[in-house]
Amino acid sequence: MDGSSLAGTGFVMALPDNVRRDLLARGQARVFERGQIIQQRGDAARAFWYIESGSVQIGRYGIDGRLILFALLGAGETFGELAFMGEFPRTVDAIAGSDCTLIRIGDSELQSLMDSDPAVTRLLLKTMALTVQQAFNLIEASRNLSVPQRLAQALLQLCGDQADGAAIMVTQQDLADLVGVSRVSVGKALTGLQEAGMVEPGYGCVTIRDGTALRDMVSG
Repeated sequence: MDGSSLAGTGFVMALPDNVRRDLLARGQARVFERGQIIQQRGDAARAFWYIESGSVQIGRYGIDGRLILFALLGAGETFGELAFMGEFPRTVDAIAGSDCTLIRIGDSELQSLMDSDPAVTRLLLKTMALTVQQAFNLIEASRNLSVPQRLAQALLQLCGDQADGAAIMVTQQDLADLVGVSRVSVGKALTGLQEAGMVEPGYGCVTIRDGTALRDMVSG
């Protein structure tokens, strides 16, 4: 499974600092412009990606040519590692949601890291299992959330570690696809968050005004 709610994980960020730095230093930095295709459904999974900056859209193109959005990932997230480690073809498309810098990690980079320290192999497996379990827990916890809560959760996911005042480059349609409701429903929820002083919608973006209040809303 390389898509759906497991489209992106904190796999790399969950590694100990020294292992994470070593792994990323071995990877290859690549820059993609907004709208550029990073990977396509059916591709051989010869690597996985760490998002250093910018955003990445994860989804599938329908027969009408429109991308059905599964997730919008931001800095610090990883995608493609499940297909890569499972050695099966990509099941989703990945497109640069904005200009972004990614770190590509393939067989040679991962193998050289494991060869440098035998304990790293078990650590990588343990970290992967933990991040997948956390993703399933998130799916379960999201089932009973209201639309405003799900929207707040999505915005928190997109802003990552950014502080209040950060502008997330995302449209209302992107958010509707991500939350799984109509654009009208997202618009109403977004207005509610704006009136509460949590966010400020703009043209093709949403600015976070009070991340703490968003987190409190999600936790209920």
